[in-house]
Amino acid sequence: MKLTILGAGTCVPYPDYSPAGHLVEINDTPILLDAGPGTVVRLAKMGVSYRDLSYIILTHLHPDHALDLLTFLQASNATPGWRRTEAVILVGPRGLKETLERLFDLFDGTAPEGFPLEIHEMGAERLEFPTWKLETEFTGHTSTSLAYRISDGRRSLVYTGDVGATQGITRLAMGADLLLIECSLPQGWQTLDHLTPEQVGEVASRAGVGKLVLTHLYPPALETDLAAAVGEYFTGPIVVGRDGWSISL
Repeated sequence: MKLTILGAGTCVPYPDYSPAGHLVEINDTPILLDAGPGTVVRLAKMGVSYRDLSYIILTHLHPDHALDLLTFLQASNATPGWRRTEAVILVGPRGLKETLERLFDLFDGTAPEGFPLEIHEMGAERLEFPTWKLETEFTGHTSTSLAYRISDGRRSLVYTGDVGATQGITRLAMGADLLLIECSLPQGWQTLDHLTPEQVGEVASRAGVGKLVLTHLYPPALETDLAAAVGEYFTGPIVVGRDGWSISL
C-alpha cells in the first residue's frame, strides 16, 4: 500500500498546498481519496493517468474536496482518440447521487458517456472490493461527511477528511498503520468543524496509530510548528504533509 499526497491544503491558496486530494495504491490499483480543484493534473504529475483510475472516494461534497470529479468525468468523455468503457466506482456520502444529477444539468459534457458510473452512498458501514475493503465513520464536519479506513489484509490507512467530532474517528483509527488526518488550524483556534493540534494528537494517541500525517492545512496552521504542537499529545512519528509527499506502508 502506498500513499501520495496530491493536495495537503484547503480552499485558501498557498504554495505547495493544493486543495484536498490523496492517492492510495494497492498493488496495481489506484484509489483517489477526494478530488479538490487541480487533483487530476497533480495525479498526472505523479505518473498516474486518469485513464487508469476506476475508484474515487469522496469524504464530503465541499468544492475543495470534490470539484475535480467533474474534470475527471469530462476528460473521460472527451479525450481525443480514446473513450472510457470501464466502469467508474464512486463512493461518497449520502446525497451524492442527487448532487451529481444537479451538476450534470449545470455542466454540459460531464455526465458519463459510454461507461457505467457505479455510485455507493454510505453511512457508517463497510464495503468490500476484490483486494481491499472500506470501513466508514461519520466525522461531524457536515451531517453526512465520512472518514474512511482502507485495508488490504496486511496494512490499514485511515483518512479523516474534515472533522468536527473525534469520537468516531478514534474508533475508526484504532491500531491503524497510518492516520492521515486534517489539522486545519493552529493551537487555540478551536472550531466546531475542524481540528487543532491538541485534538489531532489526542485522537492519534488514543487510537494507538503507527504513524501520523497531517493534511488540510490552512495558512495560519502552516505558519506554526505543527509537528511540535501535535507532539505534545502524541509521541509517535509525525509528518506535516505537503503536495507530492509519499510513503509506502
